[in-house]
Amino acid sequence: MEAQPQSGTYPPWVMLEQYLEIIKVKDEDSSRSTTEDDAKTLAAARTINSHPIQVSLRLADPPALSRVFLRIPVGLREDKSKVLAAHGDSVLIQVRIQDTYEHFVYNAGDHAADPPRPPSLWLLPPARRELFDGCTGLLRHGEDDLAVAELMGPSLSEDTHTPRLARLYLFRSGEWNRYRIKILEGWDIPLLWDTVVPVDDRLLCFVHMRCGAMLLDVFSEMPKARYVQLPMDPRDYGRGLNRNVCTTAGGGTLKFVNIFSRCCCGAAASSDCKHSRHAYIIRTWTMRISNRGVVDWVQDGMVDATELWALDAYKGLPCNPLDRPIMSIDEPEVICFRLRDTKRDSRTLWQILVNMRSKIIHSVSRHEEERGYCYTRDKLIPSKVSYFFNTYQDSGTSGDATLTGQSQVDIKRSPSVVVGRQPKGDGDASNPTLQDIFEALQEIPSYSLGPDEVKAYRILWNNNGCRLISLLRLPKSLRKNWLQIEIKDSDD
Repeated sequence: MEAQPQSGTYPPWVMLEQYLEIIKVKDEDSSRSTTEDDAKTLAAARTINSHPIQVSLRLADPPALSRVFLRIPVGLREDKSKVLAAHGDSVLIQVRIQDTYEHFVYNAGDHAADPPRPPSLWLLPPARRELFDGCTGLLRHGEDDLAVAELMGPSLSEDTHTPRLARLYLFRSGEWNRYRIKILEGWDIPLLWDTVVPVDDRLLCFVHMRCGAMLLDVFSEMPKARYVQLPMDPRDYGRGLNRNVCTTAGGGTLKFVNIFSRCCCGAAASSDCKHSRHAYIIRTWTMRISNRGVVDWVQDGMVDATELWALDAYKGLPCNPLDRPIMSIDEPEVICFRLRDTKRDSRTLWQILVNMRSKIIHSVSRHEEERGYCYTRDKLIPSKVSYFFNTYQDSGTSGDATLTGQSQVDIKRSPSVVVGRQPKGDGDASNPTLQDIFEALQEIPSYSLGPDEVKAYRILWNNNGCRLISLLRLPKSLRKNWLQIEIKDSDD
């Protein structure tokens, strides 16, 4: 592991591994950092039973993973302590020591203040039981206000003839309270959720990848909820790991990402055909809310597997399906995916950072799955806590501009990544003529671009025909949709 970045070089956002790294220490060693964590991030507190604990972070630029470290005294028994949620400069941690569940909020402090305010760790009032990950969210509001909310579906023991009530367990204004939220007829509310996404500084979005999402205003006097369907019924399109709902554009925009298996004909179904083995399509949608409160999802991105496989930056990686999409908190076009090596006994994993608009791979991070550790159950939690360690965040430059080094291992950043959209082995399609583009457009089913036809020619003509090659690699049934998205991107 390379040295941790110095002050002012922290990434603008990170992906936190869910389970904490446990370090058993003696009293005299409690303040020492390991070779992997960062002493600048160290914060201390005591448990309900007065046991001293410390939390620190290892922060790495995505697609590399970041980790939370927990130091506890030698002799204490710990079991599956984990990160539950994150928002802004804070991270919610559930610690289980001596079979007791306790909940701490880690805060990055204010390193730009005069004098700087160091990181802190404070214990929430007892929640009386375990909080479930995937059902629990954290929301920072203003300078000092904070809410922790756990939402559960109707109890299985409830009478089906009575109105169904979701169960909300909410920490706000320094205390825990319980609420019952009425569920309108027709809502398919699950008992447990898959993930919770903070939106701006008032809403938590509870997401079930099959049933839909619920937007909850946790700072209203009586918490109010609104149910939102996902863009389409995803039950016909594979595993829940293939889709995700995230916030981006600074945390105020909701986006939905779905990875579809596809056949060589373009249909949404897997195939054993050698031309489409492991082929897939990535689609993205953005939530739009009208002045009348009508919620709509607008598709704004599509990338086919063949477009990624043709890149120079993809060389050496297996042509297997991607999963676990996580949207960049800051950049609406950038998504991180996981790629597994499916060879027998292989434990190699890659995290790939893809730009959906420019169709390039920004970087790749490789690591080995630990023996005895089930990575498939571990969630990655996007967080901006790293940004608040950047002492130059208010100096007039963005978080990206302050980065002067990389802390992760096996990150590929080279000129070939940026210019790698030129596929290899398709020399006949480079430098296309207008006739080549005309013939490609005529092959599109239901071809009718109307006033956008000139834009289509300009898009396919540019960059020595690279976009034309991407178009021709797609099944014919997908080409019109792909071209419409490219035209919309050019307008934006």
